[in-house]
Amino acid sequence: ILPGPEFHESGHDMLRLIRAARAHGLTSVTVAGDLPPPERFDPDDCALAWTLSFDDRVPELDAFFEVYAETASVEALDAAAGGPVAEAKSDPEPVAEAAEPAPATPRGTSLRVDTARIDRLVNLVGELLIAQSVLAQRLAETGVRPGSDLNRALDGMSRQLRDLQERVMAIRAQPVSVAFRRMPALVRDLSAKLGKQARLTLEGERTEVDATVIAELVDPLTHMIRNAMDHGLEPPEVRRAAGKPEEGHIHLAAAHRGDHVCISVSDDGGGIDRDRVLVRALERGILARGDRPTPDEIDNLIFHPGFTTADEVSSVSGRGVGMDVVRRRIVTLGGRCTLSSTPGQGTRFDIFLPLTLAVMDGMTVRVGAQKYVLPLSSVVEAVRVDDTNARHLPDGNPLLERRGAFIRQVSLRRALGLPGRDPATGIAVIIDAEDAGQVALAVDELIGQRQVVLKSLEENFHKVPGVSGATILGDGQVALILDLPRLMQASRPDRELAESAL
Repeated sequence: ILPGPEFHESGHDMLRLIRAARAHGLTSVTVAGDLPPPERFDPDDCALAWTLSFDDRVPELDAFFEVYAETASVEALDAAAGGPVAEAKSDPEPVAEAAEPAPATPRGTSLRVDTARIDRLVNLVGELLIAQSVLAQRLAETGVRPGSDLNRALDGMSRQLRDLQERVMAIRAQPVSVAFRRMPALVRDLSAKLGKQARLTLEGERTEVDATVIAELVDPLTHMIRNAMDHGLEPPEVRRAAGKPEEGHIHLAAAHRGDHVCISVSDDGGGIDRDRVLVRALERGILARGDRPTPDEIDNLIFHPGFTTADEVSSVSGRGVGMDVVRRRIVTLGGRCTLSSTPGQGTRFDIFLPLTLAVMDGMTVRVGAQKYVLPLSSVVEAVRVDDTNARHLPDGNPLLERRGAFIRQVSLRRALGLPGRDPATGIAVIIDAEDAGQVALAVDELIGQRQVVLKSLEENFHKVPGVSGATILGDGQVALILDLPRLMQASRPDRELAESAL
């Protein structure tokens, strides 16, 4: 077996192949070839060839290797004819260390399908979900009693559609190892450039998410590994003086958390230098001299656009492009990014992403005659606004008192530029707007939580600031899905004041 350039891109792995081959009578494995020097190493260009020996030519072998035929050169040799298999030295160690074998792959269970066909299937499932939602709402409007045969049939169809959706999404799922596999080479390259010793460990590589999420995950992970290497891990002499091993440790892990996947990047470095961050924030005008931010607020300053603590511009850092790009990309994907740091012990970044970008959980609200969808991942809670918790600053900007703290209140009507006035009392949805912090978003009505099918505005219209997409509700109306961080940044009081002055 000689793997080709598309072998790993297709999700194949030689170790998994060897483990699965044990179920077909694998007796020995030998490896031939030489790896190139590190500076010319290409993970996609495999210079090694594997020879697998079997105790018998069972019929299932042809079907087993047929799966790999399009991405690798597979040649069958007869050991009895004196071929290379007969001369191979037995080296059972890779097989002995392998885990339990995967079940044998019967003929015809693997099929290569163009991703465009799968995308059309996913879109069709989304249309079915919309049609089911419309049917359920129309049925509710007719006044049919809840326990009727018609309602039970509709409930059964809903369960089948949900099962169909999950199975179709599973077709698009890929292990995060597709994105993780690039990181060891990045760590080795940065170690040489920065003169630091580092060891990268991976966990949860088989955690599966939507292929579109995998494609968007590579850049954020690259930025986070760069940040950990350049700003997180200390030079060997500093670590030695602090009683740490000279070799730093970076841990990259993935795991499922309900309907989300959590990807964490942690290091055992010196943590965030909060004094240095404060100095840079004051120099850039991000903070005023009298501000007294909390440690968590100081840590989150590194997500500010263009922020860097590097003294010099290099190929690794100092260019003003870094963690703000990570958070912006994650929010665009419907996720969120959190940070925790302990001085002298290290820093940890956690990314929470939806398992798929085709369907999302949202909170539907109404402003005037229009309905809008807020990503549920950004919603904290909903509260009623009245005279007991509504407050105002001297300049007239509203605040919401909540558990002894004050939160900036923003009218969704004003943020979207809609006509009309907000009622004196109403509903506010507390959202986490990333850079803008927690914000109380005033709406006219809270309709409820529902699963929505995402539709792109850019394909048929153009990109709208503050809007990430659209969906079709059960009553046939089109509802915009709001990009809350962008929308809240555009509605900050200082920005409104500057625009009014112009």
